[in-house]
Amino acid sequence: MTRIMKIKPWLFLTISALVITGVLAVSAAGEAREAELRELELERDQQLQQLREMREQLQKASDRLVELEEMLLNLQRTEQIVSGTLPSRGGHQYTATTMPILSPSGFSPARFERAFASTLLEGTGEALVQAEMETGINALVLAAIIVHESDWGRSRLAREKNNLAGLGAYDGQEYSAGISFDSWDASIMFLAELLAVEYAPGGQFYGGSHDLQGIGVKYASDPRWAAKVAGCMKIIAEAGR
Repeated sequence: MTRIMKIKPWLFLTISALVITGVLAVSAAGEAREAELRELELERDQQLQQLREMREQLQKASDRLVELEEMLLNLQRTEQIVSGTLPSRGGHQYTATTMPILSPSGFSPARFERAFASTLLEGTGEALVQAEMETGINALVLAAIIVHESDWGRSRLAREKNNLAGLGAYDGQEYSAGISFDSWDASIMFLAELLAVEYAPGGQFYGGSHDLQGIGVKYASDPRWAAKVAGCMKIIAEAGR
C-alpha cells in the first residue's frame, strides 16, 4: 500500500505563507514595472512633443531666413535701380521712373524710420510697408510720393486734412479741393489702392505704363513730376541706410 505523507499543520501554514508572500512579491513587482512603463511612456510622449515643437521652430526659422534673404535681394535691386547701378539685362535698363511700381521694395519700417528721423513723417514706416503688403505697390515709391507732395509732412493738406499725397487737389485750389482723411495711415493706404487699381492698365488714370513715368501723365500737371519723385526715392534710400 502506498503511504500517504501527512504534512504537519505548522509546516502547511509555513509553506502557504511563503507561497502567498511570493505571489504578493510578484504582484508588487508587476505593478512597479507597470508604473515604470507608464512613466517611461509619459516621458517618451513629452520628448516627442518637444521634438515636434523644435521641428516647428526650426521650420519657422528657416522660412524667416528665406524671407529675409528675399527681402535683402529686393532691397539691393531697388537701391541699384534708384542709384542707377542696376546691371542691364537684355539691353533694358530700369530707372527709378521706369521701374514697375508693383516690384517689391525690400524696405522695412525701421529703414523708413531712419530716413524720416527728425521729420514730420516719422512714424509712417509701418503704414508704408503695410500698404505694400496689401496692394503690392512699392513702398519706396509711396514714400517718395508723399515726401514730394507733402514737403516732408509740412504742407497744409498734410497738417489739416491728413492728405499726404495731394489727392484731389488741383492747381489754383490745392487746399479747397483736397480730400480729407482720418489719419496719415489712411491717406497712405488710399494712395496705394489708387495706384494699384486706377493707374494700372485698364484704370481710368492709366498713362501708358505702370511706373512713375506713366503715373505722372495723369497724377500731376508738372511734366517733371516723375523725375522729382524719383529724386525723393534716392534721398530716402540713402538716408535710410
